[in-house]
Amino acid sequence: MHISEGILTGPSVIITSLGGAAVVLWGARSMQRFVKEQPRRRALLGMAGAFVFMVSLIPIPAFTGTTSHPCGTPLVGILLGPGIGAGLAALSLLLQASFFAHGGFSSLGANTISLGLLGAGTAWLVFVGGRRLGMPLWAAAGLAGLLGDVATYAGTGGMLAAHLAWVAPDPQYGFLQYLGVIYAAYAPTQSLIAAGEMAVTGYAIHAIARQRPEVLVSLGVIRKQVAAAVLLLVVGLASLALPWAPVALAAQVEPAAEQQGFAGMDEAVNEAVAEAAGAPARAPFIDIESMGDVWNSILLGAGGICGFIIGRWWHLLFGAKPGPDESDVKAP
Repeated sequence: MHISEGILTGPSVIITSLGGAAVVLWGARSMQRFVKEQPRRRALLGMAGAFVFMVSLIPIPAFTGTTSHPCGTPLVGILLGPGIGAGLAALSLLLQASFFAHGGFSSLGANTISLGLLGAGTAWLVFVGGRRLGMPLWAAAGLAGLLGDVATYAGTGGMLAAHLAWVAPDPQYGFLQYLGVIYAAYAPTQSLIAAGEMAVTGYAIHAIARQRPEVLVSLGVIRKQVAAAVLLLVVGLASLALPWAPVALAAQVEPAAEQQGFAGMDEAVNEAVAEAAGAPARAPFIDIESMGDVWNSILLGAGGICGFIIGRWWHLLFGAKPGPDESDVKAP
């Protein structure tokens, strides 16, 4: 779920960019601390970065005639922590904005907040809170995957609604009405995507616990405890309790220009309501979508490799290279 290039302007860009920069800094420090403890973990960052990049770019057709994308950040947030999940989401979004016309540079901060901070952070809070409440591992992970996705979509819709209601030159509705319009349009497609991510996340954690439980122990997933985690869980879920306007409001929004095949949710919903409010999206700086599926597939594979490389070494930009692992030191 991306906000396209050019929709956010003025104070919206400034506020979300500052927020996104804070998230990136937090993620960089989290990655540096993660590999400092065990240098051999660096490969995990690369694998997780490639995973988020690939998963959040896969278009899944829906019965509504649109396509949408899973998030991937809930699983990474559970395994590696919310800071790392948010930082890797920012890297993935940067690559997607640069080469795949998904999202944009002006909306990079907003998309990082929704996919990274809310996606990975909410999933981590829900998982930890669920475990504190005695939920089975698979159930806590599944619920975390579900609500991590919901938080991502809610955050995207909330930031878009705020911009259109308070910053766009020709708003059609108030803030709460925009929330109703956007969420009503999201619900049919995004609820199915969230349910699928719930199943995948729950199964992945369950499978790891059965086959390689020492991995979860070494990452601190099984023993991870947080003081007042239940309170944090309540706070995280409260951020999703946003008012809904009548679903009928969605019918008042002019649909995007008719096109053959499946339209992405970014275009069918976000760009449509933004254009009606006088905040049209701009053409991407690098438009590869017109080059055909073969070219897109090549770039997707190349982007996965780039995601691995950047995720593997990016923490070094913010600190000295950690020393060798104890197991790498030769005995005298």
